[in-house]
Amino acid sequence: MALPFFRKGKDKAPSPAHKPTPAAAPAANSPPTETLMTMDMGSSGIVVEETSGAPQSPVDEAAILYASGQAEMAERLLKDILTTGNRRAWHMLFDLYCIQSREKEFEQLALDYAMRFETSPPVWQKLAGNGASKPQQAQAASLELPGLLDKNAAATLREGIAATDKKTAVRIDFSRIAMVDETGADECAKILAAARKAKRKLQVSGVDTLIALLQDLNRATHSRAVHWLLLLELYQTLGQQDNFEDLAVDYAVRFEVSPPSWSEVQAAEVVQAEPAAPRDDALMLSGEITPANDSALQQFGSYAATHNDVLVDLSQVTRVDYGSVSQFISVLMQCLGSGKAITLRGHNALIHELFRVMGIDQLAQLIPLHRD
Repeated sequence: MALPFFRKGKDKAPSPAHKPTPAAAPAANSPPTETLMTMDMGSSGIVVEETSGAPQSPVDEAAILYASGQAEMAERLLKDILTTGNRRAWHMLFDLYCIQSREKEFEQLALDYAMRFETSPPVWQKLAGNGASKPQQAQAASLELPGLLDKNAAATLREGIAATDKKTAVRIDFSRIAMVDETGADECAKILAAARKAKRKLQVSGVDTLIALLQDLNRATHSRAVHWLLLLELYQTLGQQDNFEDLAVDYAVRFEVSPPSWSEVQAAEVVQAEPAAPRDDALMLSGEITPANDSALQQFGSYAATHNDVLVDLSQVTRVDYGSVSQFISVLMQCLGSGKAITLRGHNALIHELFRVMGIDQLAQLIPLHRD
């Protein structure tokens, strides 16, 4: 098996402004490149061949620029690539905005994405950074409702909202709800209405699950008005006026009473449900992996030495510095030499493209955050 590998004696990528000694110097602001070496790991059957770390496309160039700490140049290049319809570039820019906490630019890019590709764009989520700011979701008080939405669950919801500072967003996770009794539906609708009228900032996840459950209950022959009213309140909370108006008409016909009226208020933010706690023995790395901060690589090496299946979660890593790639690959090569399987998962699009252009996709299974 032939695999690329970096020369260890050259860890840090040269600055674009630093001109090499050959006469044919690269253009100013061009991304750095690496010379790779050849080695033979005889007993393992792995031959590492000399290849080039030079970018082969603008996407490659943007990935190397970002890895080299030149985020602004990478952003300008990615914006130029968007016109080609290359979705890899779109996802790189989405992740760059998430890392930099630029939600306004993200939302504009999401609108452009939806119009161009006629499909749903990625959902805003604050990627963990180097400590400069906390993820948005971590700033919200989190309330997870149980499988049965009854008076006890409603009381937990009410107390949780009341105990949260009024300036802090309240995150409500509906994803576990599988049953709704009449008291729970009635109380929950009143609590959401009160929070809306008090102009509380709400974040909701798993709400589609509860909406689908209530729609099924409402289709029943002997449906209960409280289930209809909870669904109406959910549509109001989410700012879904068309769904609210359609259901209000059906409610008036079904129960022969006037339905609630629509109110213009700030809609709750829909966020992704928190991932379940990992059941595997993955190594979780975070922050930036750089030559100056190589603790992550030390963790990686120690973990790899004691595990046969090397599974590394990079979902909290924002950048792998260009100068750390050779060390990163060195750890991977040690694993391969010992016959170990390697999986790198959850990394953002900027890191994924760096891994691809540097041949890391030939050393490990990559499961990036974006897969389309």
